[in-house]
Amino acid sequence: MADEKKDEGAGDPIKILLEEALERQRNAMMDSFAQILQRLPRGEASASNSYSGNATPFKVQLNFEIPIFEGQIDADAIDKWLNLLQGHFSVHEFSSQEKIVFTLLKVAPHVKDWWETYCEKKNESTGSLFSAAPTWDSFRDVVKEQYYHVRSYEDKYIKWTTLQQGRDQDVPEFTNIFHTLRT
Repeated sequence: MADEKKDEGAGDPIKILLEEALERQRNAMMDSFAQILQRLPRGEASASNSYSGNATPFKVQLNFEIPIFEGQIDADAIDKWLNLLQGHFSVHEFSSQEKIVFTLLKVAPHVKDWWETYCEKKNESTGSLFSAAPTWDSFRDVVKEQYYHVRSYEDKYIKWTTLQQGRDQDVPEFTNIFHTLRT
């Protein structure tokens, strides 16, 4: 009986072609990986490095898909979008000003216009913009202030302080809600 299931489809030409294509693809990937490893520098590990032995670190390119922020007044949407940006910035070393510029490239035109107007008003009221260039943290706070609906902080605080596990709610689901509200 087990032999019958094992042989089922063994002569199928489509299956054979797929297996051959997958094998070629796997071999090509392994060859590429081997070539990359050969091109890496083979210097001795110094005491200042966090790795040990003769292994050398290599850089991995990560791509984050960051959507365009349309300027909707939705605390959850803005938090999710800002968290994606924060993840991107944790991988790429940007200065505070570069983070702001990158973020403004990922917003709808009217959001960029709002920021420019905000900066002009701030400049007029204080004599200069934030008395220095805005920081990423100040930018993020101002965006939240603008695009959170009025009661969102209060709503989140109430949800946090009254959080209870539901009767039919499993522990992982409750834990995810807990961590989301905690942040």
